Amino acid sequence: MREINQFLGGEIAQTLTEICKQSKTAAAWTAKDFQTEAAQKTSVIFIITESKNNAKTLLGFCAVRFAFEKAEITNFAILPQVQRMHFGTEIFAYTLNFLKEKGVKEVTLEVSSKNIPAQEFYKKFKFTNVSVRKKFYNMREDAQILKLNL
Repeated sequence: MREINQFLGGEIAQTLTEICKQSKTAAAWTAKDFQTEAAQKTSVIFIITESKNNAKTLLGFCAVRFAFEKAEITNFAILPQVQRMHFGTEIFAYTLNFLKEKGVKEVTLEVSSKNIPAQEFYKKFKFTNVSVRKKFYNMREDAQILKLNL
């Protein structure tokens, strides 16, 4: 059984950090980064878990900041071994629905120009490319700025 819940802090911050390390594209947040972000009134981090045989496994997360009618996806990752199994789609759709219920009208995010699978994923949700940040990642890779009107 899958569950999506809000991360409110606690021990699983270290597990979230491990997911970042395993992901080749997530921002490299520390456990402290997750704790700090979760404590902000204008931020939310959703986690997706799956329960099998009385064991719960943390599969990924989606972090977002929002204020008034605008939001930004700040970090998003799914364990590599369960990617393309719809966990990412499920938590991302859940996050967008949450934002819509909060009255958000515009969602932005950034993605590496080299990360074509992620760009295709976001386009399935109707994100469009609005600009480019040159040499944004490690002064080498460009970042595509994507936007969605809810």
